[in-house]
Amino acid sequence: MTFDIFAALAQPGFPVAVHNVRLVAVQPDAAGHELLTVEHAGITRELPGSGPWSEEHSRRNVGRFGYVVAARPFDRELPAGACHFRDYIDQSLRRVPELDCNRRDDSDDGRAQDVVGWYCEAKPYGFRAPFGIIPGESGRFVHDETVAVTLRVPPEFVRECQRVQMTPEGLLRSFVGDLAGVINSAACPRADGYGSNGSDEREYADAWYERAHGMNAIDMDAQEDARFEAEEQQFRRDDFADLLDEFESHGGQSEELFALVAALVEKQAANDGA
Repeated sequence: MTFDIFAALAQPGFPVAVHNVRLVAVQPDAAGHELLTVEHAGITRELPGSGPWSEEHSRRNVGRFGYVVAARPFDRELPAGACHFRDYIDQSLRRVPELDCNRRDDSDDGRAQDVVGWYCEAKPYGFRAPFGIIPGESGRFVHDETVAVTLRVPPEFVRECQRVQMTPEGLLRSFVGDLAGVINSAACPRADGYGSNGSDEREYADAWYERAHGMNAIDMDAQEDARFEAEEQQFRRDDFADLLDEFESHGGQSEELFALVAALVEKQAANDGA
């Protein structure tokens, strides 16, 4: 008996998505809902869709590759076993389970690991991405570079979170996304899951930031440029030290080199004073 992975979508404990699916056709069923014809691993079958059939909307992804997920009812009834088809941004993208890493949990420092195997034309040898995100154009995604922060919050803040039916962590993550201006696009999804709620929210978050703490702001660009220049200068000094070691290893006398450098410094100082 052949295992039906599409029927398994609705069963607890099974994968949340079936990948490498091509949408062959979309037609209305007897009740006016979408009826999806999909192809997966050389097998074609029909699946109930998740919305009312619309010739313009329902057929827009016909012929494209993507993945199928089980639909969850919100404010309307759905056909039994209803599914969503989601197309890949990059149509050369394919899931490659053979490249999966055994670990699917977070790393020791809490950041998402690259554990799920993929392939696309831009990365023909395959690559891995964190569990739960679909790579975008040319297999791109933003790696998780978050840092851990532990914060105790007062009960008044917890009450505000409960008022909008959110956890303190969820509300803080939402605000961080707006304040940092994080854009989480399908073309280049973020492994850390952060994203802004919209342009107005970013504007209000920035206004609060400037009002509450703007007087303490420093020029981060200038500070980063200075740090970069200091690192470059240190690299040059390290290179000079390596050259000095090599000079001495070939029988050179460091005193001679120092005298040469001192003469150059003296000459440069004289030119500057002229």
